[in-house]
Amino acid sequence: MHINRAILEKYFQGDCSEQERLLVEAYLEQTATPELDELLTDTWQDADKPEKKVHRLWWAAAAAAVVAGLIVLAGQNMKFTPKAAVAAGMDTLYNNTNHVQVYNMPDGSQVWLNANSRLGYTADYNVHGRDLWLEGEALFKVVSNAKQPFNVHTRFLTTRVLGTTFHISTVSRADSSIQISLLEGKIAVSGANGYTKVLMPGEMLTSKGEPNPNTTGFDEKEILDWKENRIVFNRTTLADVLTRLQQREGCKITLTDKKLAAKKISGNFSADTPIGEILATLAYVHELKCTRVNDGTYLISSKK
Repeated sequence: MHINRAILEKYFQGDCSEQERLLVEAYLEQTATPELDELLTDTWQDADKPEKKVHRLWWAAAAAAVVAGLIVLAGQNMKFTPKAAVAAGMDTLYNNTNHVQVYNMPDGSQVWLNANSRLGYTADYNVHGRDLWLEGEALFKVVSNAKQPFNVHTRFLTTRVLGTTFHISTVSRADSSIQISLLEGKIAVSGANGYTKVLMPGEMLTSKGEPNPNTTGFDEKEILDWKENRIVFNRTTLADVLTRLQQREGCKITLTDKKLAAKKISGNFSADTPIGEILATLAYVHELKCTRVNDGTYLISSKK
């Protein structure tokens, strides 16, 4: 599927029709988007910056929310502000390490950003609202301010709070669902289709974009294991185990036998344990076969 560049520009400027919006969002779901790549390249050249690789879903979500121009959220620096006149003011925190990074936001709120995750926020943060865009996994401890609601945007969910502690992950499930878990206070989670759910402490909302997602309880030790430098699985499906390990270790793990995807896995490791050792241990305990292809690629299959 190809798209007219003029429609892309209208989309990121917030000027497109509903039909054009749906067309662009369908286009952005593709693996190959040459027109977007060309547009981003031209934008970076105008800004006198080197071309950078962009995660399309993340970039599109941020750009749709800030209609003043084009926003590019990518690169290797921990924080940057685009120089281009066409770019809206946006800062991005990148955790490209395999360890947790803690950030103090301008309003005093704290964010624990997990490995290989990123968090974007506008230059007027805490002046005209407190809006952030998350890709990956983070724990938020929010300073209360009724006049400045705190909003965390993910692919198709927005979490709004005044003052509370909550966890969000967009990368922990094999089915690409988003998890939002409330530890303290109260939050309201809104979906792209218009619903709103209020969560109480101890509740987790898991959504793949459906109209009315369910809420369940959660194991705090498991969802926050990364903050304690641990890797914890508590009757977690093998598919989700491998997804979490891929995200945290920055490697590729392929489950060759899909019948094993729902197999329940339990384990507790130090986050400093080499990935090969973790996989070998899980394979031994749960009667699996782990094949190392190279330093960053592993295959998991049935032992039989």
